[in-house]
Amino acid sequence: MATDHITCPECGEEIGSTDQMDVEEVQEIRSKPRGGIGYGDATQNLYLCKNCRKPLGIGTRDTE
Repeated sequence: MATDHITCPECGEEIGSTDQMDVEEVQEIRSKPRGGIGYGDATQNLYLCKNCRKPLGIGTRDTE
């Protein structure tokens, strides 16, 4: 669901675009059926509030 802006639940900063967030690339983690974990094949972007660094969500950047 796209909106005009989001509000950081930690510091109240109003964010209107990804330019107002820090982005870090993180490796996907997969859990294994009999326990244990391992790395998956994909990476995702972790979006952080630039003001307080609270994680706001994960996903991929739109290319359009």
